[in-house]
Amino acid sequence: MERIKEILNKFDTEYVEDYKKSWVKAKLKNKEDLLDVVKALKEAGVKTCSTVSPTDFIDENRIEVNYFLEDLTNKRNVWLKVDVDRDLEKCEIDSITPLMPSANYHELEAYSTFGVKFKGHPDLRFFLISRDYYGKFPFRKDFDWKEHEKHLIENVNAITEEFHEEYEEHERTLGHEGSRTVLHWGPTHPASGPIRLKVFVNGENIEKVEPDIGYVWRALENLAERKDFIGTIVAVERICFMDNPNPMICYSQAVEEIAGKEITPFAKYMRVILGETGRIASHLISLGGFFGTMGLQTFLMWCLDVREYFLDVLEDYSGARIATACIEPGGVRYPLNDYKAWFAEINKAIAKWEKTKPDIEDIFLKNPLMTVRAKGTGVFTLDDVEEFYLAGPIARASGAKIDVRIDEPYAAYDELEMDYVTCDSGDARDRLYIIYKEINQAVDLIQQAMKKIEEGVEAGEMDPKKDHLVKMPKRLPAGEAVSRVEWARGEMLMHLVTGEKATTPYRLKIKAPSVNHTMILERLLPGHTLSDIPLLYGSMHICQGDLDR
Repeated sequence: MERIKEILNKFDTEYVEDYKKSWVKAKLKNKEDLLDVVKALKEAGVKTCSTVSPTDFIDENRIEVNYFLEDLTNKRNVWLKVDVDRDLEKCEIDSITPLMPSANYHELEAYSTFGVKFKGHPDLRFFLISRDYYGKFPFRKDFDWKEHEKHLIENVNAITEEFHEEYEEHERTLGHEGSRTVLHWGPTHPASGPIRLKVFVNGENIEKVEPDIGYVWRALENLAERKDFIGTIVAVERICFMDNPNPMICYSQAVEEIAGKEITPFAKYMRVILGETGRIASHLISLGGFFGTMGLQTFLMWCLDVREYFLDVLEDYSGARIATACIEPGGVRYPLNDYKAWFAEINKAIAKWEKTKPDIEDIFLKNPLMTVRAKGTGVFTLDDVEEFYLAGPIARASGAKIDVRIDEPYAAYDELEMDYVTCDSGDARDRLYIIYKEINQAVDLIQQAMKKIEEGVEAGEMDPKKDHLVKMPKRLPAGEAVSRVEWARGEMLMHLVTGEKATTPYRLKIKAPSVNHTMILERLLPGHTLSDIPLLYGSMHICQGDLDR
């Protein structure tokens, strides 16, 4: 990290300091230095932008733009800050997208929600939000949500008008002659869910793809500002129903850091069990959904059958199968009055998986038709992983050794034995097969965590009836924290800002991996045919919940 600090100290900064073990935090005094700093960092190996997080300090008439940059190879992270004037005429800064393409959609989102204009961005436009929010920048502190909602009819008409204008534009540019046209995959397609891909084709051949997202945008980041620190759990767990425990872990860690609280060893192992159960539940949908996109519903039903057993585990602990609210700042929400009975439920789910997985592998994963269709199709290289910041199983399918549980251990992962689960080809088949391998890894981690709890109870070091939660303050001091977890789809990052004696978050930025995995569709799909879309899209394991938030 000394090399990183050396680079940053060459510029005019307010501070350069260590943040966490593999993190350096710095704030630039001059926004004009941003590109030079990013260039220097990139030359030193920090080549990837995880996300961009503006914070509106309305009382100080400034917006602080936070860049989270990463060196995926050497596990180094840079938290870079710079202020811009809040006045819309002056609210601009140079775009880093030409240097780091992974910043593309994140800068568009920052522009659309906060009004920060990124000079030099290759395609600066409104993004994620619907047309009725264009130019209103809804995440600014002075945006009036109630006033906006009074104009429901006008808002709906604005959205409808945009579609009419788009259709007329296509009519002008494409006409009715020849084989070129625009097809719309979604937003009600059963394979994709609520996303629309504008597919420009020449016959069956794809020439260009423009993802249109935001159909389930719920302004979750703003919703978090209206709830207290415990109530915010309700918002963050709804990022995606497929794996809801891990977002709660991510958020809770940020609150605990600002509060200066350490959770108990028992709660740490419980977070591992709940987090890996959520991962398995999500991965089973990804496995089945991959074949479902190609019309093979049998395998989807098999996966959903196994998934029910793991949802039983969550229900047995929390009372809910989907929106569990089972993790909160301070630990986990509920005690284990009979941990042996709950462990028996977990072992029942694991036994169901162990019984089913040989058939899954032999009948489906080794299916010759699937192998022919998916092998060698939609290949990502390690350079693609770095350029677009592909994360989680998508990155590891290309051989990238990145996993937050190992690179920046949290909960009790540093007490467990685990290694990177990778494949080599980086094609659609490997992006399917690695999901299967990760389910096996998750089962192993759950078993290790259960054993640790059993040993702790027998040694008198843990009490499942009392050690689940430590007392948290209702008010937090002014501060900010960055928390990361390895979500089912890859790195999830949350940036939490609090005010003095705060009862609610001042700002909560939620970065989830489907943003980057959707961004690369613009490069992935052209050159393929229409019949490849379900296969390739299904292999990306994109979740609209975390894409839109």
